[in-house]
Order: sequence, then C-alpha cells, then structure tokens
Amino acid sequence: MDDRSTSLYILNTDGVVITFIKIIQKISLQLLALIITPSIPSIMSLPTEPQFWYRNGFIISTDTNLLSISSINHAFDQDFMYWTQPVPDHVIQSIVNNSFCFGLYKVVHNTINDHVNSENNIAKETSQAFRPEELNQIGFARLITDNVTFAYLTDLYVLPTYQGLGLGGWLLDCIDESLSTLPYLRWFMLRTAKEKSKESYEKRLGMYILQSGDIKEGPVMMGKKGKACRA
Repeated sequence: MDDRSTSLYILNTDGVVITFIKIIQKISLQLLALIITPSIPSIMSLPTEPQFWYRNGFIISTDTNLLSISSINHAFDQDFMYWTQPVPDHVIQSIVNNSFCFGLYKVVHNTINDHVNSENNIAKETSQAFRPEELNQIGFARLITDNVTFAYLTDLYVLPTYQGLGLGGWLLDCIDESLSTLPYLRWFMLRTAKEKSKESYEKRLGMYILQSGDIKEGPVMMGKKGKACRA
C-alpha cells in the first residue's frame, strides 16, 4: 500500500472517531437537559387506568370491562331515556369503546365491603379483582371526548328503582372530579330538555345555558340533528 493510500485510510479513521465523539457529546447534552428541565405535569388527560369510587354499597368505576352491554341497551329501551333508543349490542360496544365511560353499580358480593378504607376508597388490588358478576349495573354515563380539551356528557342515567338516593348527583360529582384536573380542557358540554336536570347540572357541574345571539356580537353554538335524534 503506498503513502497516498495510507493517508486516506488514516483520514477515514479520524473521521469516524470524530463523528463518534460528536454523537456521545450530543447524547450527553440531551441527558443533561432531561435532568435540569422542570418536569411536565403528568395529569394532562383523562386517566387511562380505571378509577373507582365507593359509597354505602355502591361503586362507580371507569373500568369498561365491568360494563354490561345488555343492561345499557335495556335501559336505552325504557321511557325514562326519552332521548335515545336501543341499538344492536355491537353498536353499544362500539359506543363504549370510543367513549370515556362511568358505570354505576350495586355491590352484590359482600366481601368487597371488607376492602374499603375509612375514606371510602377501594384498595387498588381489590379493584383490579372485580368481576362483573359481583356487581349489578344500575347506572351509566359517558363522555365523548379527546381526553384533553373537550368533553360532551351524554347517556347519563340511574335506573328508576335507585333514584332518590343521591346516586345521580354522586355520579355527576365523580365526572366533575375527573374533568376538573385537566389543565387544557376548553369546553365541557351537554344537552338537556328537563328543568330538574338543568338545575342539577348547574349545581353539581357549575354549568350554565349557552346563549346564542348575533355572531357579530361573539361566538355562537351551532349544530345539526341526526337521524336518531329524539330530543
């Protein structure tokens, strides 16, 4: 190998070494930035882990695995749910899969009560062991949401047999608790045609009627009824 070839080989080797050193320096700077940069708040969206609330033999949970599709569909067929109607079970399943859901249950397995602490919270290991047969679904609500900036509340109900026990208000409180921590939430909305419901939403959720006027005076709310709209 002549001198020219040897010089070229040495230059290539130096180039590789210099490039490697630059990569190490870049990684080191990135690691240093992670150490000195203030941590970003972790609660920016609705929780992905199931949440549980307990009160006097009743449970509210966001665990969709506990929901009874048939129970929800049966409720949709009742007169008190005037705004909706039953649909095929696979449609309900699709609705659940694409919403942030709250299930309201009556405990039918007494051993669950043994795992509730003085603050009426359920131990994490106990909540993970829940099975649908231990709970009787008596209510439901869901949020149509991007989990960060917008949420629309719909299909909220408590079976008539269990109304008057404060469970509907409690369900609203749990929903409000879940949303109140979101730092980038822009709007939380719903529609209602009942005066009593309006009063509950004002009291529990701090909501108010959105007045729509001349667009020249500010933003207006707009919408269009779909084929299945009943209220």
